[in-house]
Amino acid sequence: MKLRRASRKREACVFRSDSTLGVIWNVVRNTERNPGRNLVGYASRNNRSVKDLRTYVDEFEAPEGIAEAMASKISFKVLEIEESEDRASANVEITMPDPGSLVADLLGLAMKSAFGDSDEQKMEEALAEKLEDPDLPLTTKTESFHLIREEAGWKVFLDWKAEIAAKRRKAEVEALLAEARQLREGKRLEGAVEKYAEALELDSEMVEAKEGLAEAQGELEVFQEKQAYVSNVVLYDFEARYYESYSDKDVPGVTFKLKNTGDRTLSKVAVIVYFRDASDVTIAEENLHPVWITEYSSSDEKPLKPNYIWQLERGRFYEASSVPSEWKEGAASAKIVDIEFAQ
Repeated sequence: MKLRRASRKREACVFRSDSTLGVIWNVVRNTERNPGRNLVGYASRNNRSVKDLRTYVDEFEAPEGIAEAMASKISFKVLEIEESEDRASANVEITMPDPGSLVADLLGLAMKSAFGDSDEQKMEEALAEKLEDPDLPLTTKTESFHLIREEAGWKVFLDWKAEIAAKRRKAEVEALLAEARQLREGKRLEGAVEKYAEALELDSEMVEAKEGLAEAQGELEVFQEKQAYVSNVVLYDFEARYYESYSDKDVPGVTFKLKNTGDRTLSKVAVIVYFRDASDVTIAEENLHPVWITEYSSSDEKPLKPNYIWQLERGRFYEASSVPSEWKEGAASAKIVDIEFAQ
């Protein structure tokens, strides 16, 4: 095993193209220049068995003018090489145009192109011209390269198999997160928790999955707590009929009472009333909030305390004016669908 340190700039390259340094130089140049057209020749046999040339070219090929302009701005320095008989690795410092400095120009050109003021050819020419600017900001990054000696000489190991597996895993994680979000929106919280957990099994560092799991678990605990308590809230003396209001006769409406038989104070009780026709088919519904205390509530609105009973003022009813005329008077039912505990 040989360990060498080097500090060799691109401009001073005099090494053989089949040496480790020669292969590294060609890989660096073509990775940043136009990998689809040139780099595949330096890939190891293992890489080529995973991804064919056509796929590689389609993924990475860049316009020739831009590729040449990029290549002219690239330099590198080999920091360290570790070499054995058939394997080698190197840490390389690469200096190239800073992509961030090109973003504003690219966005402006893209906007012009979107509105028909430019075309793809003009965008490429403008970018190539930008790359020729002597004051163009540069950035330096350090990359590691791994080489394998084959019959044809040194070849770079790009680990495409791991790359493809990572892309597949990323797609699976994104699909699981989308399912989790959909389940959570539909209040199917147990399913959402399962999907977030599955996503974390594939990527334990995914921030969205961690946060989503914690939030969904919290929502599930609250939901289960509500479900366990809601049986303590009794809806009774329910009546659905036509009433007479100040402005109209035969107005569909309902009245009922609520009693909190539990030991906790409620700041919200939500009720749905279902209306049926003569065939006993549900044809309409009304969402009601007989108890709902917020920061904007008046002093007349009260929470539902333990053993307290809620009812509308005498002579008043909940008007359901949107109920269609096909409704059969009296054919209705009410259900408590949500509660919230007072803080």
